[in-house]
Amino acid sequence: MKITTLENVDTGSLAETFNLSFSDYLVPFKITKEQLERKIKTESIDLRFSAGAFEDDRLIGFILHGIDHIHGNKVAYNAGTGVIPDERGNKITSKLMEYIIPKLKEQNVTKLKLEVITGNQVAINTYERAGFKITRDYNCYKGQLKTHSGSRFEIRPLLSDDWQLFSSFWDGEPAWQNSVTAMKNAKELHIAIGIFSADQLIGYLIYNPDNHRIHQFAVAPAYRRQGAAKQLFEYISSGEKKEFSVINIDKNLHRIHAFLLTVGYELTIKQYEMELNIS
Repeated sequence: MKITTLENVDTGSLAETFNLSFSDYLVPFKITKEQLERKIKTESIDLRFSAGAFEDDRLIGFILHGIDHIHGNKVAYNAGTGVIPDERGNKITSKLMEYIIPKLKEQNVTKLKLEVITGNQVAINTYERAGFKITRDYNCYKGQLKTHSGSRFEIRPLLSDDWQLFSSFWDGEPAWQNSVTAMKNAKELHIAIGIFSADQLIGYLIYNPDNHRIHQFAVAPAYRRQGAAKQLFEYISSGEKKEFSVINIDKNLHRIHAFLLTVGYELTIKQYEMELNIS
């Protein structure tokens, strides 16, 4: 078995191995070459610092890493780890980590982050043996709006992103896939709408109309419990597609979870965020 970085691997071949690796996953997942390329762009994945295991020139396992700076620290994010079913049980994931972590250290990466489904105990055990610790609990939702707000604020498209203002509406930091960097990386894939009171922005929502995923939504504290968030959800649900998903909401953001359940969304997946300090 040979382990190397992935910058010279065709994304079509990588997508094939990705799909085979996740074919029997707790939540079956399939991705096209084009979707993988969008994922690489959105999640800041750098194939020079991602690793693959090869057997007779066939990719049998991989770790994809995104790189970003968070609060002054250079952080690597595990955007996907997979091993094809026939090769499991050979500690390939552990060998991939042993190979790539020194390379990340050489690039002054101080921390590794990943997410894992809470029911995937095999993966959790592997990461804990490597030194990862659980840092956050995430909930994921999917659903269709089942109530109406009755609010009459004005909603209109946002032509520019004022992240300083947007973040002032937050109660917590978004997960990697919903981060400011991810939104900037794939701006052309997203639609941003704002909700206004007397021409003052009081909330916003960013979503992907192609995969029907809501990435961010928030309302200024002074305007909460007035139907603004529900009105934003009504706006995007008024088209042909009614069902949307929201992923990786910090379990401690109680207001958001209560809101999603109240408007008709259902909890679908629970995940852990895990971190490893490598500095």
